[in-house]
Amino acid sequence: MFRRTTTAAMFRSTAIRRSGGDLPHIVTAEEAPAADTVSGMFGKLNGPFAILRFVDIKWVMNRLVSLGREGYIASPVLYGMVWFVFYKLQDIVLWSDAKPPRSVDWNRSVAGSLPSDFQKTSL
Repeated sequence: MFRRTTTAAMFRSTAIRRSGGDLPHIVTAEEAPAADTVSGMFGKLNGPFAILRFVDIKWVMNRLVSLGREGYIASPVLYGMVWFVFYKLQDIVLWSDAKPPRSVDWNRSVAGSLPSDFQKTSL
């Protein structure tokens, strides 16, 4: 009545890679380069200054590259670019200074127009 169409052998933990490529190599703690060799904006922060490494964004980026984790850098940058293009850039284009329109008093006769004594510059 109930026919079994799949077997447990059909399920793999990773997909079969027919491209000839290999899965990315995960760096173990023994293979990782020493943190003392990485330099950042403020140079090599070693010894008592090692706590400042996490404030130095350039040091953090260089450390991630040395560990083969460039995706940790690319992901926030990509999300920031998407947010800027789809949200912030539209505000800048629409309002020019990225601020909403000022409150205008439409009850005055000069609101939104040039004054009556305005003289155009002649060329």
